[in-house]
Order: sequence, then structure tokens, then C-alpha cells
Amino acid sequence: MLNAIKQEVTIQPDGIVALRSPELEPGLKADVIVILKETSHSAIKDAESNLRELLNNVATNKERMTLTYQKQIFLAVAPIEDIEVMKQLKSHINDYTGSTLETISVNEPLGNFLDKLISTKARLSLTYQDKVFLAAVPIEDAYLIEELEDCIDNADADDALKEEGSIPWEQVKKELGI
Repeated sequence: MLNAIKQEVTIQPDGIVALRSPELEPGLKADVIVILKETSHSAIKDAESNLRELLNNVATNKERMTLTYQKQIFLAVAPIEDIEVMKQLKSHINDYTGSTLETISVNEPLGNFLDKLISTKARLSLTYQDKVFLAAVPIEDAYLIEELEDCIDNADADDALKEEGSIPWEQVKKELGI
């Protein structure tokens, strides 16, 4: 049987968490899970740094990706040179909203911009530092997210098929006896 003790604590210097309870007998084994009630400034800085690193990777390695920001915004990301994918992503958003949206340019820290975007539930396309194209939609837009993910996946699959040494599906089926 699992027993739980829930206490609100303050993190001590050097990240120490003190927990006292008469239920904690010496020698008992316990799993400790720490759930932070607020985000530290260093965690915010780390998140922005990780986001910047991911986007630089997209720009440098000409990769595409999808990711979720703060569990509230879905992002489909492609290098700015990937014109066809950009057009497809924009088209999906425009079809979904029923209007033609302009692509905006963001040069401020992207995390700051996305934090402002969370409350608006806006669907938009943007460029970040003139290097990366992003389609941003609220996480609740499951149908639109599926379309954006499919767009990225299809573009990646098309690129894979162009690579030398790929084996046609028909040949694989034949070799496997399917």
C-alpha cells in the first residue's frame, strides 16, 4: 500500500529540501517527487536558451521539427529557405482560420513573444530572426495540429525518398514476401 505525505516546503540554499513527519521512520524507503509551484528565473532563462538552440539547429542544419511550447502552443518549424513547406504550413492556417494571415517577423526573444501569444489563442505564421519560419497554433487546435504535423512529416519523407540508397517500398515487400 502506498502512503503519501504532502507538505509545502521552501527550497533551501544549494537546492536542499527539508521534509519532516512523524510518519517517516528511520530505515523506511521513500520516493520523493518535487513539484515546483513557480518557475525560477534560471528555468525561464534555460527554456529560452533551449528554444534558441533548437531554432538555431533548424536554421543551421536545414531541419524541420514540431514542438510544444509550455504545453500551450504548438509550433511547426522549418528553415526560412524551405519555401514549399512554408507555403503549405501557411495555407493550412489560412484554410483553418478562413482568412489570409500575414507572416510577422519576430526579433525579440521568442519565448517572450510566445508567452504573450498564449493568452490570445491566436493562430499565426512568423519568421524568427529572418532564419526560421514557424506556424504557431493553440494546443487545443488538434485538427490543425494534425495537418501541420503531416505537412512536416510529408516533407521529411519526400526528402528521404530523394536520398541515394533508399529502397522502394515495392522492393521491400518483395524481399519480405509480403
